[in-house]
Amino acid sequence: MTNQVHHLSLKLKALAKSSGGNRLPSVRGLAATWGVSSRTAQLAIQEAVTQGWIETRRGAGIWPRGFVPVAPPVPDRTDARRITEILRTEILSGQFASDQFLPSPKDCSKKFGVHPATVRKSFGQLLSMELVVRKGRSWAVRIPSAKRPPASLVLLCIGAADEQGRLRISSDREWDFWREIQQEALRCGLEPKIVPIGDLLPELDGPIFGAVVSNWHMTESGPLLDKLQRMRIPTAFWVANEETLPGLRYKQARGLWFHDLAHGRSAGRIMADFVNRSACRKIAWISPFHGSTWSRNRLEGLKSRLDPTIEVVEAVHDWISEWDVQVQVAWNPLVTNRVDLDGVDPTVDPDDLRRPLVETLTRMRCMDVFGPALENALRSKAAMLIASSDLVAEWTLNWLEGRGLRVPRDLAIASFDDTREATRRNLTSFRFDITGMARTMVRQVLSSKQDHKLVTRYTGQVVARESTTQPQSDMHRME
Repeated sequence: MTNQVHHLSLKLKALAKSSGGNRLPSVRGLAATWGVSSRTAQLAIQEAVTQGWIETRRGAGIWPRGFVPVAPPVPDRTDARRITEILRTEILSGQFASDQFLPSPKDCSKKFGVHPATVRKSFGQLLSMELVVRKGRSWAVRIPSAKRPPASLVLLCIGAADEQGRLRISSDREWDFWREIQQEALRCGLEPKIVPIGDLLPELDGPIFGAVVSNWHMTESGPLLDKLQRMRIPTAFWVANEETLPGLRYKQARGLWFHDLAHGRSAGRIMADFVNRSACRKIAWISPFHGSTWSRNRLEGLKSRLDPTIEVVEAVHDWISEWDVQVQVAWNPLVTNRVDLDGVDPTVDPDDLRRPLVETLTRMRCMDVFGPALENALRSKAAMLIASSDLVAEWTLNWLEGRGLRVPRDLAIASFDDTREATRRNLTSFRFDITGMARTMVRQVLSSKQDHKLVTRYTGQVVARESTTQPQSDMHRME
């Protein structure tokens, strides 16, 4: 018996090698092919697993080692408490308007796959939270903004000031954020007041209801938060980087909530789901700013969910952001003053004319340093480039065009941020949920309840465009 089992396990090893990574026959199928009992076939499979030639997983079958599909996540158990949490999140994030009716218990039971009595129990829990009211046999939403204050109350919109004392905004994401914050404040009956600050918060007067803060471009936000806490102003805080998330200092703070939009791993995992649906077997991660937490987290999230058959090549540099390069060029007076503007209309702001030229110099200097890493990525025959941001993707596209390569004819490219440039260049990009974050922040301030999470993280979705159309050369790269 032992010799027979060993002989059959060797047959199984050869079968795994010749399968091309595909699923192997079942125990009964192998037993029928070999003319032995299912017990003998099972012993041969166990020996092949021990030797590391094959892998098995219940429900997935028998596979060559390294090719067993990733097990789907175990769904959370759906009970009344779970349904309550889902509906509570949807209400607080603004997916329902005030006085809007919830779906009936019968309709909700079909959605969640539970008995209607379980849904009615969940509605009762929402009633105790004062998030819904009973109207006959129906249930209507009662969001916190229903208790809205007089329109004269002010919501402070606090951000860093630029050289002219105006709100400093340097990215599409910031433009969208401040626009959505002001629109949501007006919808909730608050008057949004833009407050650009330098090092310190100016003296404030008037009926202040709350504050929304972004510490983008701020060197230190601790004194600002401390002052808002002393003034007992409910504050929702958008953190520019993961390092400024709250530590023990603000863990017990009342009326202070932190929001992280784009520094976690979830964006990378969602991008991996998109890549898995493509035919690419090799991709390259492109990031000259891999010294940053956000770049590393996106790559870790991407790797954690990629199909194991997809190879990842890394083309990275240790800058933290484009500012590492721009401080040497775009913000260096010794460089900007060399741009000759003689004969130009004197009423035009010189900075408006210099900036496009200086930004071009910045990109060229960056690519001079990062170019060899991109060359290595191309030599690896990767079929798709995943850029860490739309800015990196734009630089990469210009670099590829200079070498006569076209997207998506020669290779595909995707990135993160979904900026206006991504739309203009027809670039597949990950769109972060700016609208959802702005809505949640304003309504958090409105409700002022301590049961909100101290830190809220957001995800988003991949917006697929022409840049990830299947490249014609993909099949050659896969051979």
